[in-house]
Amino acid sequence: AVREGSGEMSTDFRFAAAVAGFGMILRDSEHRGSFTADDVLAFARGALGKDEEGYRADFIELVRMYQSLARDE
Repeated sequence: AVREGSGEMSTDFRFAAAVAGFGMILRDSEHRGSFTADDVLAFARGALGKDEEGYRADFIELVRMYQSLARDE
């Protein structure tokens, strides 16, 4: 949960923002602004948390694969 008044986002919120940002990149959304895949990785890596099931690490790997494919185009 986001802590009220702390000015700091929770780990879950930051990771969700990374996932949402990546979705906007994939859709080439006009609402993404200047958000890049590097920004997605920075948000996601900074919000790994416990990641007991490894899903967050898998997401990071997915974004890295996307970057690799995007460079090949």
